[in-house]
Amino acid sequence: MSGSWPVGGRRWSHVEIASDVADATAEFRARRLGEPLERYLSAFDGSQAGTRQLITQLNHLLTDVDGGSTFLQTLWGTEAGRIGYRYLGAPPISTDDLETLAEAKLSAAAAQDIAGKRQRLIAVMRAIIDPRRFPWVAEQRAPTEAELNAAVLATTTLIASQRVQTLRRGDEKSMVEGAVKGLLVGMGWQPAARPPNGIQNLLNDSPPPKHFLSQINLGSDNADVVVRLGDGRLLAIECKGSNSEINSRKRLNKEAVKNAQAWLARFGDQVVPAVALQGVFKGNYVAEAQATPMLIFWSHRLDDLRSLVAACR
Repeated sequence: MSGSWPVGGRRWSHVEIASDVADATAEFRARRLGEPLERYLSAFDGSQAGTRQLITQLNHLLTDVDGGSTFLQTLWGTEAGRIGYRYLGAPPISTDDLETLAEAKLSAAAAQDIAGKRQRLIAVMRAIIDPRRFPWVAEQRAPTEAELNAAVLATTTLIASQRVQTLRRGDEKSMVEGAVKGLLVGMGWQPAARPPNGIQNLLNDSPPPKHFLSQINLGSDNADVVVRLGDGRLLAIECKGSNSEINSRKRLNKEAVKNAQAWLARFGDQVVPAVALQGVFKGNYVAEAQATPMLIFWSHRLDDLRSLVAACR
């Protein structure tokens, strides 16, 4: 359901959107080029010892029923061990896929019951294991020292690289969400007490004047920041970070637009959907999202948000 354009909100032209996209992309490049190497090295060093232990124990794990079960239980008891297990695959297997295929939860609590699920886990391992990194497994022999070292290096690199990628995605979103909340606090808005079931009824559950809520259900969909504007409306802001134009479609046009449409359908023009963006976005996707209608803010120019909040007092 589409609503009318929000009162007081700014609608950006295609030229203005293109300019903001270029500025946001330039800032993204500067952040990436300035990213410290220590982040990758820390992820690598933190994974290497556990990865070596796992790979050294591969044959033992696959063939020794009792000892294998004991090691598997120990492996499952640590986050590093559970991650290492997933990265034996070619390609590495996701947490959701592994839990579905092996019918085993990836959690420390599940480690106590993992021995009984050993056969399913081993069957999954045999099906996904990378024959290039671990040629000795199929050949049923011990690895050479060179093979072992190469497999440890390759697997640790995969784990560390993915860890950095995950942190990067979280960084963009966390930075823009923090900036939005910091701006509100600087303007005199305060965090509100959280309604136990989220905001289901605007009259009873909305934050009071000059207050906001973060990470709260607005209807059935989560909102990153919900601001009580001075005119009584709720400004519902999604905070989205993206590292590529392709990724931006999912973050913006799938996730943020979906939530905006749900809020408009349920609450009408008493809720003003908005999104605060940081990173790499495609101009056409931003224009499509704006047409929801949804207000567009950028982390490099949050004074637009300040102006809106001030104007709606």
